[in-house]
Amino acid sequence: MRIGDLTWTDPATRSNGTDGVTERSPEAVPQSNREIAESVKVALSERAEKALKSSSNQDIDDSELPEVIKRLLKHIRELKQQIAELQQQITELARQQGLPDEERSTLMDGLRSQLASLSSALSTAYASLAKAMKQQALSDEQRASMLKLLNE
Repeated sequence: MRIGDLTWTDPATRSNGTDGVTERSPEAVPQSNREIAESVKVALSERAEKALKSSSNQDIDDSELPEVIKRLLKHIRELKQQIAELQQQITELARQQGLPDEERSTLMDGLRSQLASLSSALSTAYASLAKAMKQQALSDEQRASMLKLLNE
């Protein structure tokens, strides 16, 4: 399923604005991973934007779980969404033609680093959820509700 498009804008090129011709400026070559990473843009499709807007946490808010559990469930959902988006960016970058190997490698390294950070944050959130579950006196019904919400 295609949910968006990934484009890369070479910061070292500029358009003269009249005939679509681009000129490469040697002094404008990206100097850092941050500059290169900022040159990657992701555009979500209209369908993906609608899904993102409609994906609220109303079901979590409506549950009868303690607030700390609700906050953790929302945080876990957000991290999962960010990881999915980042994985999509990595896939699109791998498919993109015309990008020099060195730049692709640098961009991939940056995205993989972000993915590792998000994965670590997700592990921490799961650990916090497990700890909160032990501290809260959840009924069997609440536990079942929490597991259902966690897997949605």
